[in-house]
Amino acid sequence: MDAFRQVYEMVAASSELSPFLVFSILILAGFAGGWLAKLVKLPHVTGNIIGGIVIGPACLGLIGTHDQLMALQPLSIFAVSLVAVSIGGHLSYRRIHNSLRRIVFISLFEVAGAFAVVLVAARLFHLEWPMTLLLAAIAASTAPATTIALVREMRAKGSFVKTLISAVALNNILCILLFVMMKTFVSAYFESGETISKIDDALLLSGYHLFGALVLGLSAGWMSKTLVGLFRFHDFSTILMAVMLCDGLAAYLGLSPLLVNLFFGVFLGNSSEVAEKQLTTLVPLEPVFYVCFFTLAGLSLHIDAMLSVGLLAVVYAAARMLGKSIGAALGGIAGKCSPRIWKNMAIALYPQSGIAIGLVVLLGTDSFIPSSIQQAVSAIVLAGVTIAEVVGPFFTKAALARSEEVGRDRQRLVEFLAEEFVMVDLKAADKWDAIRQLVAFLMRTHRVEHISEEELYQTVVEREKIASTAMGHGIAIPHGRIEKGPAIQGVMGICRDGVEFDAPDGDPVKLIMLIATPEAQKHLHLKVLASLSSMVRDPAVRSRLIAAISPEDAMEVIESKEARGYNYFLDE
Repeated sequence: MDAFRQVYEMVAASSELSPFLVFSILILAGFAGGWLAKLVKLPHVTGNIIGGIVIGPACLGLIGTHDQLMALQPLSIFAVSLVAVSIGGHLSYRRIHNSLRRIVFISLFEVAGAFAVVLVAARLFHLEWPMTLLLAAIAASTAPATTIALVREMRAKGSFVKTLISAVALNNILCILLFVMMKTFVSAYFESGETISKIDDALLLSGYHLFGALVLGLSAGWMSKTLVGLFRFHDFSTILMAVMLCDGLAAYLGLSPLLVNLFFGVFLGNSSEVAEKQLTTLVPLEPVFYVCFFTLAGLSLHIDAMLSVGLLAVVYAAARMLGKSIGAALGGIAGKCSPRIWKNMAIALYPQSGIAIGLVVLLGTDSFIPSSIQQAVSAIVLAGVTIAEVVGPFFTKAALARSEEVGRDRQRLVEFLAEEFVMVDLKAADKWDAIRQLVAFLMRTHRVEHISEEELYQTVVEREKIASTAMGHGIAIPHGRIEKGPAIQGVMGICRDGVEFDAPDGDPVKLIMLIATPEAQKHLHLKVLASLSSMVRDPAVRSRLIAAISPEDAMEVIESKEARGYNYFLDE
């Protein structure tokens, strides 16, 4: 009994929880919150955050002391870094080459919109110019982790999701650069009373953050690719080491870990098949780290800060959301994207967490900016983050649902029917010229590393010489076989002027779908041909495809109710 009493007294006397116990409580609270959120139809992210609030100082107080939060900070940074690598991988030229216009316009306009509306709102409440500039710059940020988590939770896939993730990635780059410039101006004002003379310094510092992160991220990507491809290092271990190295060097050099890892992901997504596969190696770990990140975000939310700034926090959050809505809508219209995309994008960019908190921390390192302004900005931003992280996921989830892309992250019979594989302005002298152009387009947009462009062209030509692949009604499906490849790959060309293709009905061909089938996938070849031919033989689908003025328009047709049944999901 004495031994048990001594053990009890030792445990009772100890005020320190083991880091392993803190970590376990964090995970359990996050999963419990996510489970309860699922029962009442709330986003998992919101459930994780609420779980953090419940175990934090604002409620049960199980964990959440300053020392514990500081000890868990590396975990939060690593989780955000994983998100940054993943989101950077979505900025692949092959995926966004024909949607860059709308992505750039939406990102620029929503950043400018949030900055401008918060700037005006802050001035209407008579806040000082230095504080106004800092608040407006931080308001431009959007949470990448929340966005990615909701997309994966809802298994969403399509043109809207691609635009959303790419716009968030670009948003993070623009926001960090904008904040660095505004902080430099404000710091210069308090140091010397002038800001105009410090424009050069602001540009230089922004350039350092951008190009420093670019060089470090690309170098890490090259190293990771080389170790795995040339020296056969283990994928998981290599990318884990690379992310930690990026985080450590970014902190040492005064760069943003988010920006560095984002460029790391950009390299992997645009380099080679070996490098691109590394983006998936940490997927098994992501659910746990996501839960930890959002639960930790809930644990760190400053309810007292929100109460202390009161109305200002509500005004900041509302102005930020209004600015993002107006900016995203105007950017979508200027980028000539479909109403389905810009209307839903207007409510999809509200979440704000990791990057905003990181910028607040960075603000605290400036010795020239008065502590009173730092504390005021910190209180308003943290309160705004609390509102955005509780309310924002509802709007993002609603946007994903309204986009009609939920549940589509599954394998389809024809996987290459995507926006990035559509050419709408094909002009060809004859069918051989059309085939050559489409082969070149396929090589640029697909990961075809096992065969040269000329070899692929010759195999398609050989098949075409046996018998024309034109099917009548203005349709042709030229195809060839390749020895290796991850899947059946293909592209669609829309030739409004028509091209002679030796069709059985003598009509010129206006829709050409080029297919390259690996030997391992030949069992699906006939099913794919049948699906494609059935879809484009439908008069309504065919006429709308021929009239499409952009790849996005073509995808709106392919994903319409009339055409969706032809390209069915393999698990149905």
